[in-house]
Amino acid sequence: MIKASYLLTFAKVAELKNISLAAEALHRSQPAVSGQLKSLQESFTHPLYERKGMGIELTELGKSLLPYAQRQAKLLIDAETFRLQMEYDQVVTLKVGASTTIANYALPTLIARFHKAYPMIKVDVLVGNTQKILNNLTSLDAAFVEGRVHGIKNTGYFPTAWKQDELILIMPERHPLAEIEEITLASVYEYPLIMREQGSGTREMIELAFKQRLDLEIEPVIELYSTESIKEAVRVGLGIALVSKLAVETLPPTIRWRSLAEDDRIIRPLSMLLPDLGHNTHWIRAFIG
Repeated sequence: MIKASYLLTFAKVAELKNISLAAEALHRSQPAVSGQLKSLQESFTHPLYERKGMGIELTELGKSLLPYAQRQAKLLIDAETFRLQMEYDQVVTLKVGASTTIANYALPTLIARFHKAYPMIKVDVLVGNTQKILNNLTSLDAAFVEGRVHGIKNTGYFPTAWKQDELILIMPERHPLAEIEEITLASVYEYPLIMREQGSGTREMIELAFKQRLDLEIEPVIELYSTESIKEAVRVGLGIALVSKLAVETLPPTIRWRSLAEDDRIIRPLSMLLPDLGHNTHWIRAFIG
């Protein structure tokens, strides 16, 4: 049976690519680290790593094992953090990730409610597009993202539907589409479209809708990194845009919004990702409410 401590050592050696540096980081002797690596290797019939000069390089088998080792390392660190919090009443900090739309329009309400109930708990928020949040997932206590969730296998996090969102069309008040009763995706395609950057969950859903329903590729007139900047671009007449309905309340009076025709509506889940285990699980549950 593989010991958890062996996986912790393996993860650190893989990170630093050097046994001596890993021993220093783990506050252990180099022979002790080498011994644990050897014991781990004995559980497999094929090599996990190869020595390259003064360092090491993982084999394909080692790369496959690494996500499990990283997950185990995080669990051990989380358990120790939990012990310190309970034993010494340390300050608890929740690390929450949120894709841009959720961070701007949904998360503030959650944070305000949580802070009122638990003023002693700090909340640190990482904001970015969906891909950025997923790339940093293992450093977070929880994450909230829009669009499809992929690439999280073996991270120890599981996605669940949190809320449902609709993408609505925004346009200047005198735009031709403002007078049309049934706005279809085909009619939207006829006008310059402003979109979020690559990696955005919103953009992915829009591109998917045009591709699946009309077999069309979208070429935006301009790409912007936030819904707020998109709203401003629409206001000054650069084009129209499909944005989260969460943003409706903060639209300026010179922008009109409309839902798409029933058959063309773009409904998407907003997903919440939580770790299987974590030292802040209790507080995350309270944060979600």
